[in-house]
Amino acid sequence: MRTKPRPSHRPVSPYLAAALCCLAGLLSGCTGPNSGGDIFADMIEPLIPPSPSQVAREAFNVYDADLRRRSIAMLSSAHFGHEEPYVRMYRLLIDDEDPTVRAACAHALGLHGTTQDAPTLIALLKDDTGFVRWEAAKALQKIHYEDAAGPLMQALADDEDSDVRLASAAALGQYPTRPVFNALIGALSDHNFGVVQTAMVSLSQLTGQDLGTDGGQWLDFAAEYPGGLFTAQRRYTYMPYQKPPGKFSKIKFWDKPKAVNPQPPVGL
Repeated sequence: MRTKPRPSHRPVSPYLAAALCCLAGLLSGCTGPNSGGDIFADMIEPLIPPSPSQVAREAFNVYDADLRRRSIAMLSSAHFGHEEPYVRMYRLLIDDEDPTVRAACAHALGLHGTTQDAPTLIALLKDDTGFVRWEAAKALQKIHYEDAAGPLMQALADDEDSDVRLASAAALGQYPTRPVFNALIGALSDHNFGVVQTAMVSLSQLTGQDLGTDGGQWLDFAAEYPGGLFTAQRRYTYMPYQKPPGKFSKIKFWDKPKAVNPQPPVGL
């Protein structure tokens, strides 16, 4: 005689159990410190970004520099980060006592600033902190300002941080003058490989020539064409930052991101 099959009892998934507990707390209207509603709120909080007004208020938190830096970074990377109220905020906080906040503001002004911000960024090339000087030099790649060439040449020659020298060499590729040309040739002797390569690229942009990293060949070219050193100058551009796709963007494989094209500096 066949026995009647017993119903199978599978263990409940821990994720399903947690979801049921949260739902039960919500339906029961609990509001105590250990209620399901609070647990549910803690679970979904990372998925709901703070409002722009809340982030803007946090940018002026005098007790937490990390919060100020994070707020500036969030605002400057948002699609509305170029709007005038936020640009004024970057300008106001760029003198912050914390170097991470100054660096975040320099980065933000590079993204959204104008030529009126160039003197402030030039001053930051003398900052005590290396990564602040680096952000200032990178920002000056995106803002064309004739008076920036001299400080950038000095940073290329004297800064102890190779990242600052590299960023300065890249920024100088937009200034077709003989002093800049000579400074970039001098950078071909830098002990850092990245600085040498960047100086070579900037020389190629200024002259339209591809003569490698031998400074002697560049000097020979200048001697042969003293009056036409920059007649074949190439258009100076920089590549804007493109935010990497997030988890939800990867799921929406049919929604292709907009292409990011090289841009000329503001004021050029």
